[in-house]
Amino acid sequence: MLKREKEAGDNTSRFATANKGVEGSASGAPATHKVVEDELYITTREILRGDTERFEEIVERFRMYVYQMAWKMTTNYDDAMDITQEVFLRVYRALSSWKGRSKFSTWLHRITLNTTIDYLRRNRRHAREFVRVGEEEDSEDLGQKLQEGVTHETPSRVLELKELRCAIYSAVVKLPSRQRKCFILRHYYVLPIKEIAEILGCSEGTVKRHLYRALQRLRTLLKS
Repeated sequence: MLKREKEAGDNTSRFATANKGVEGSASGAPATHKVVEDELYITTREILRGDTERFEEIVERFRMYVYQMAWKMTTNYDDAMDITQEVFLRVYRALSSWKGRSKFSTWLHRITLNTTIDYLRRNRRHAREFVRVGEEEDSEDLGQKLQEGVTHETPSRVLELKELRCAIYSAVVKLPSRQRKCFILRHYYVLPIKEIAEILGCSEGTVKRHLYRALQRLRTLLKS
């Protein structure tokens, strides 16, 4: 289904435009959200009726989109490819559960998030390599925010930024499920509150509460 062929060059630049075409038609022509969703619904129903070869259309349309999300969490080609492969296996098995009531990309994002979290929890050995919290400047800001009140015993930081990222990652995986997902979507995928609410199927107010509690919980975990 997915070809695991490595290509030379920087993976970040290779997939910098991964989101392009996610909301377009299979041919790459511009299309409204409604048209795209109608096309996808028809395609998924035909797959479920037995035309399984059409699933490759789903893979081709969303492969780069899924890969980019996975790479953002792992910053590792092989890990991101493993996650991408697993995501589409899960999508295929769960295809009948998408009824078209939410955007396909929202449903797919939810599966990708859960698959990535499962993968990271199974592969803790990678933690020091791929722990990231948004962009570089956001990582430092978040680190300072989480570190606030943790310790003032010395004028220098207790942890260097790289070590702090690892500490944050170790703490994040200990968060309750909803808090963990909200935190990852907000600070790793850098998604707006509204989109997080759509992905998780809750209100924006609920997302904000989970994020607030996640930050409070992370501060407590980092103190210990």
